[in-house]
Order: sequence, then structure tokens, then C-alpha cells
Amino acid sequence: MEESKAILKQYWGFDEFRPPQDLIIDSVLRQKDTIALLPTGGGKSLCFQVPALMLKGKTLVISPLIALMQDQVDNLFAKGIIARSLNSNLHFKEIDAILDSFVFGDLKILYVSPERIGSELFMTRLAKVKLSLIAIDEAHCISQWGYDFRPSYFNIPLVREIHPDAPMIALTATATPQVLKDIAEKLILKTPTIFKKSFYRDNLGLTIIQTEDKYDEIIRILSRVKGCCIIYVRNRKETMEIVQWLTHNGITSVSYHGGMDKNIREKNQQAWMTNRVRIIVSTNAFGMGIDKPDVRLVIHLDIAPSIEEYYQEAGRAGRDGKESYAVTIIDDSDITASQTNFNDQFPSLEIISSVYDRLCRYCKVAYGSGMMETYEFHILDFAEYVNIHVKKVYHILNILEKEGWVTFSEAFKEPSKIMILGDQQDLEFLQQYPSEKSKILIHLLRKYEGLFIDFVKIDEGRVAKELHIEETMLVHYIHILKAEGIIAYIPRASEPQITFTRERPKQEYFGIDKKSYFQRKKMAEDRLKAMLKMLVNENECRQKIIVEYFGETGKPCGKCDICLGAAQNTLNPEELQKIWEHLTKTLQIRAMDVKSYTNIYPFNKRKRIVKALRDFESEQLITIANSGLISLRH
Repeated sequence: MEESKAILKQYWGFDEFRPPQDLIIDSVLRQKDTIALLPTGGGKSLCFQVPALMLKGKTLVISPLIALMQDQVDNLFAKGIIARSLNSNLHFKEIDAILDSFVFGDLKILYVSPERIGSELFMTRLAKVKLSLIAIDEAHCISQWGYDFRPSYFNIPLVREIHPDAPMIALTATATPQVLKDIAEKLILKTPTIFKKSFYRDNLGLTIIQTEDKYDEIIRILSRVKGCCIIYVRNRKETMEIVQWLTHNGITSVSYHGGMDKNIREKNQQAWMTNRVRIIVSTNAFGMGIDKPDVRLVIHLDIAPSIEEYYQEAGRAGRDGKESYAVTIIDDSDITASQTNFNDQFPSLEIISSVYDRLCRYCKVAYGSGMMETYEFHILDFAEYVNIHVKKVYHILNILEKEGWVTFSEAFKEPSKIMILGDQQDLEFLQQYPSEKSKILIHLLRKYEGLFIDFVKIDEGRVAKELHIEETMLVHYIHILKAEGIIAYIPRASEPQITFTRERPKQEYFGIDKKSYFQRKKMAEDRLKAMLKMLVNENECRQKIIVEYFGETGKPCGKCDICLGAAQNTLNPEELQKIWEHLTKTLQIRAMDVKSYTNIYPFNKRKRIVKALRDFESEQLITIANSGLISLRH
């Protein structure tokens, strides 16, 4: 272990490993298959990066997200460690050069997505590598019992077939006992050693706030909890709206989501990492591989679909071991929205079959044909064609892809993007002198929100159709607007395409793996129910519920809102007297309604305050009007 400590000190600047990192590294060095279950902030990447530098051969890292791979590669490069990643944005010659360096050169660590493993070129080159370690990050993705199932992870055992002696390490931050068992079976691990760190966080206070005014609650929380903060939302538009609102209230913040231009995303992330701004408002795209120890507060403004996702995000607070908080702010509509999102993700088999049939008609694929045929495909046009909301269509197409009926090009997932750079004067000038350019710009402003704040994805074909002009002409004027500095424009790399991977059967012969589909649906439903149960619970410690969900024995944390009395509404006479004295003094200074007065108090005391006000009213000490206004009786 002295050698591993020396490497830790040399490259990462730490003197000691965090338990159980040292034991995991020792297991890998002894050539044993290993599973490491370390909650967010547990330092998973070190568990394969340190052995990678100690082993004579090369290390292959399989990871699901390009952004996560690139973050880790950049961090290793900054430390003087040679690492690269293969992704779809690279030219064939670049991929060829990277693979050459991995086989023959000094490239020590190579990151790839699981989809890459199906490539004949990659597998042929990989067979020539002296491979000493295979690391699988986010390993829960291989399990249909897990919250982020990816069928492409089933390709991973193919690596083991050509490198049977290379040990595997599977890493994840969130896995139930059932998922851990599934990881070992699906990866065909050889009697793996399993290391688990407790999910219990004694420095993290969890609070759930139900309110009609989320923004008001955010300000109140930010005024009480100082320091760095992450605010999580479930859609990209919301990230921009909240940043605008925070800025208006004098709070420094930036947004972050997967659809952003890479340079802006990195710039915003860096501003937050270096504490030049206090808050980053993000979708769940943010956080993977981000190691910022001094986050004091994580706020969720929507309901996560599972305890796994929620706790992974909440756990980004307080990695330095100091007192930190995770607050979820929800209103009545959020529970309905979470159920709607679930239904959209798992439509009926009849709808899936109908959409596939209409997809074939849309692309003019005849019965018995279509296998490996490729067509241009615009999802917005198709959603209009089938008269189904585009979000639901996307989920159905994703199911068809997972079931092996179709595949999509990268351009389908990465369309063109536009952001407006011009100021008000530029726009007024264009409006004063109408032209095709001003007509296009006005249409974009009406159709797409957030164009002044961030890059927004657009579909040129659809915009051209709406404006009744040729798409080539539209793109011509967009390039002129770009050249004049009015807009920034990132065109898609190619036309979005769909490839049919099977012949089109008659509708009665179309099908998906029903058992697998309904199993995934049932597990997702169970995860959502567990999440909602934790949120609406008013009796049991929230952290206890979470650690027991992950198979541990729980105990009251003493820090969550339930442990601090949020569900209690009883008060002793002394407490009632103090509230009465405070209320009378407050009302003499200014008029207040019930909501404003209760909001003066911390959230865990508000139910008791409401109960006290009702008691005062029943004793005819105060009057509460229909508007909620409180007045003293004389």
C-alpha cells in the first residue's frame, strides 16, 4: 500500500485514502473482480485510476456519459497523467490515432462508452492491447432492476472474452442489494469482492417543504444557509428562468444543462467551481464526476423519479464533512407531474405498436422491407404527424431503440442550436427595415424561449416549413445573421437520421419483450412510490427511510425536518406564551396574514405556529379574515 499512497500524494496531493478506498485498490491489485458501492463523494474514480498507474498494462474505462468521461480525462491531464476518451464527435483519423496510442504508445487510460464495444474496429484493436484492468463506471446501468438501465452495457462481457485475465472493477454510487447481485451476474464477475460504504450521512440535514410559492422559499433558505449551492430542476427551460430570477434578486448564479454549448457549459461550471458565482442551477446533467467539497446546500425544485437519483444529487452537499443541507421544495402539482412523467415513459403496448406502425408509414417503409435502411427523420414533424406530444414520442422512440427495432444518428440527439447576441438596438433596427432576416428572427423569438440567455435547439426544416420558404434559403439567412453578429449558430453535424434494424412486420407480428418491459415499468413505479413515500412521510426520519431502502439498518439522524419536529403540532403553555408575545409585538408594527407570519419561523416549526394561531382564534384572542389577515381582538 505504500506505493499506492505515494501515487496518491504525487498526483492528488492527499496523504491518506478515505475508507474503504485502500481496501478496494488492494483488491484490484490482487487481480480480483471487485464491486465498489460508494455514495456520492466517496471517491470512486481513485479506486481505478490509482491502480491504473501501478499496473504495467493499460486500463479501459467504460462510462455512460461523454461529459463525465471528458471531465475525468481533463482532470487526469491536468495532473500529468495520459488519458483519452473516444466519442462520436471525433473524426475517424483521430479515433485511429488514439487507438494506436493505446495499443502501441504511452496512452495509459482510455475511456469509452458501452456502445463503442459493439464496433468491429474497436474490438479488433482492443485485442492487441496489453490490458491490465477493466473499470465499469455507473455499473447500475447494466441492471434492469436499477434506475438507469442501458442495454448497451450488456456488451461489456465481450471485452472479458478477449481479455479473460484482466480483472474488472464495477463502481456505482447508488444500488440496492438486488441491483448489486444483478451487476455481478450480468458482468459475469468471478466471485467478486464487494465493498460498501454506509449511505448514512451524519453531516447532512434533509428537509421537505410543501409550499405555494417556491421562489419565495428559495430566498428564505438562501438567506439562512450561507455558502455554495446547487439548485436541481427537471428541465432546461427552468434552469434559465431561475437564473434570471436569482439575478434579478441580486444573487449570483449560472445555469447548466446538457443542451448547452460545451464552451458555455464549461465556463459556467468553472465560475461556480472557483466560487465566482454562488449558485449553479442545473438539470441532472450536472454533478457526475464534479468534486467540489464545500457545497453547503442542494435544493430540489421538482421530484426526482427515484431515491437513487435524489440521494446521489443531495449527497453532493457536504463532501468536506461539514454541516450541510438538502432541501426539496414542492407544491401540489409536482406529485401529479411525477406521475404524468412516469406514464409518458411507459406507454401502453398498443400505443408503442401504433407509433411503430405509423413510423413505418411516415418513412414509407413497406411490409417485409426496411432492414438496415436509413431515412432522414425530424421528430417534431413526426410528433405532429402522429398527433402525440413530442416528449412522449421521444420516450416511445427510445423504447423502440432499446428493443432493437430502430437506431438514431447522433444528429437526432444533437440538433442545430441558436442564441441571440444582438442587443435591443440591433433588433429594433431589423424591425424598422423589414426583410427576410427580420422575418426569420421575429419568428424564432416567438417560437423559442430563452434565446437571449443560452443556446436553444432548433429544427431548420420545421422553421422553414412554418415560414413557407426553402430550408436552404433559411440556412443562408441564418448564416448572414451570424456573420453580422446578431446570432450565434451551431449547425448540426449532419441530417438527423433513423435506421430500421429489422424488416417491417405486419402489425399483428410486431412486438417487444413484454416481460422485460413490464419488469422495468414495475421497478420504475416502485422506485417512484418509494420516493413519494419518503417525501410525504410525516412520522419517520427521512435519512432512516433512505438507508433502509439501500438495505442498511437505519437510525434517526437528528438532523432532518422530521427529527427536528416538522410534523409536530403540539405546544406546551410556555411555548404558546412566547408565540403570543411575539405575535402581538409583530402585529403592532405591521399587518400580517397567516402565511407571512408562519414563514417568519423555520420550516420545522410552522405546523406548530399554525396550530397556535388556530388556538388563539378559538380562544377569541385574534380574528383571521377570509384573506388570511390576522387582527388582534380588544
